[in-house]
Amino acid sequence: MSSPIRTSPISVWRVGGLRDLYTQPLYRTIKGSASAELLFDTPSVHFDAIMSNELDAAFTTPVDYALNSSGMILYPNIGVSSTGYSNVARLYLRKNLQFITTMAVGIVSTTDVALTRIVLGEKYDSEPKIVPVLGSIDEMLAKADCALVTREILLTLQSEFPFIDVVDEWSDITELPFVHSFCIARSEKYSKEIQTILHSSMDAGRDSIGSIANEIAAETNRSADLIQNYLSHFSYGFDDLSKTSLEEFFRMAFYYGMLGDVPEIRVAD
Repeated sequence: MSSPIRTSPISVWRVGGLRDLYTQPLYRTIKGSASAELLFDTPSVHFDAIMSNELDAAFTTPVDYALNSSGMILYPNIGVSSTGYSNVARLYLRKNLQFITTMAVGIVSTTDVALTRIVLGEKYDSEPKIVPVLGSIDEMLAKADCALVTREILLTLQSEFPFIDVVDEWSDITELPFVHSFCIARSEKYSKEIQTILHSSMDAGRDSIGSIANEIAAETNRSADLIQNYLSHFSYGFDDLSKTSLEEFFRMAFYYGMLGDVPEIRVAD
């Protein structure tokens, strides 16, 4: 494995983080670390920063990686996934719905949209037209057959409309976990030091879910029990099964026309 591009000692590694609640255990000891600075933004911004050497590594999502995978490498054993019901993405359905031809989406990730379209294609023989709608579930379903809702709003969202948990459907189809996020770098900038920092932080977060839930609850005025229950649905790491799942997701996303090709997944040794 090639050495990092830096040739002189550095004081701080720069790592791009995501704001999704389920990623927070990954950053347990990076926050406030003397050796790494955590910078939050979107995956697309992180990729630009990696290419301009403003970041040394960054957490990303599957579709964003697929669109920017050239020259990139994954850090081993670092990531977050879930199996079965996880409450990351719900697809709400009109009552007494027989056919799905349109899907309303608000502020959601491209990965969540791709995953939902795979589920609809595989289980419901549907390839719905995407309808952008910002509003309540009632407003979304007034304009489409189903409505994709994601992120932390689902922790307390109440609705009379039926829904399916999209990750649960993925697990039913593939018998695999779904990989939500993992850490990448340019191949020539892979660093054993960053690997150690990331892995130590993830291990610390995995061992202190209760404390993390209490801290988030204090910051958001949500119930600590609610947050801890939510985080308990996730697994932290990236193993061979994770890679198999990611490969299957890329293959199916390509099949359904959501990716132009199937990207190579290169994991550092």
